[in-house]
Parts: sequence; structure tokens; C-alpha cells
Amino acid sequence: LYTVRPFDNPGGLQNGVLLDPVERVPVSTLTTLDGKPVDSAVFRGKWTLLYHVSANQDTVGCDADCREMVDTLSRVRIAQNEGMRAVQRVLLEPAGSAQAATFDDDLKVFESHDWPLAQGAVYLVDRQGYLALRYDPGFDPQGLLDDLDRLLRLAGEG
Repeated sequence: LYTVRPFDNPGGLQNGVLLDPVERVPVSTLTTLDGKPVDSAVFRGKWTLLYHVSANQDTVGCDADCREMVDTLSRVRIAQNEGMRAVQRVLLEPAGSAQAATFDDDLKVFESHDWPLAQGAVYLVDRQGYLALRYDPGFDPQGLLDDLDRLLRLAGEG
């Protein structure tokens, strides 16, 4: 999968949780906001910062916490300078609560149905569509920034 495994150090250089075994983004659980299946090609060719909103019975759409995370991911992406072109952001909202929101044009928004992974987490997805790292709720954005910067430099994109 990777020609260089930057986080194989037993001391753990990464700030996120290294996902093992490595698996692709479960696109079979995703649809566009108009109900069409999401093509796995969406997750290939760029590094992806994927945020899955926690299901909350009282909230429809992206609440204040969600918007704050979307802003954080935008800042992490922009901080990559030239490398930001190699990074995209994806927001996953639970089915039935997703609403077309007024976000910037660079944010892709999908609905998730039976998402098999942790909700409320941010995932770093590699250019081939594999989930690489998970950042649990309450993570330090600087750690995500450092991990992404390291990966982009190793891939010759940062």
C-alpha cells in the first residue's frame, strides 16, 4: 500500500490512531444529498480529511460543533500551503439529518447510512482511498496538521 510507512516506529510518530488493518472508505454506506451512490473515485487522487458528524437526535444538519470542525479542517488544509491542492475535505452527515448547507465550494457533503466506523471522528484518507489515521473527538488539531504535513512531504506533495 505505502512505499514508505512513516509511522512504523514503535514509539509512534503519529498523533492520530493508525488504522490496522487498512481498509478503504466504505462508500457503499454513502450517498449524495440527492440520494445517488457515492463513487469510490471521490476518494482517489487526493488526501482526504473526512469528518463524520455524530448522530444527534436533537440536531438536523451541521450544528455549531460541526461547523467548528469544518472550519478547523479548512485551516489544516490551508496551512499546507502548496500542498493544500493535494487535500480535500469531506463531511459525512447521518442519513435523514443531512441538509444542503452553505459551506464553501471545496467541501463535499454526503449522507452516511449504517457507517461502520466511529462517528464524531476525523479520518485521514490516503490518495488511494484507504483510511490511514483516525482522530477521535477532542483531538488536538496541531497533531492532525503535523501528520498531514509529514505525509505530504513523504509523498512529494508538500
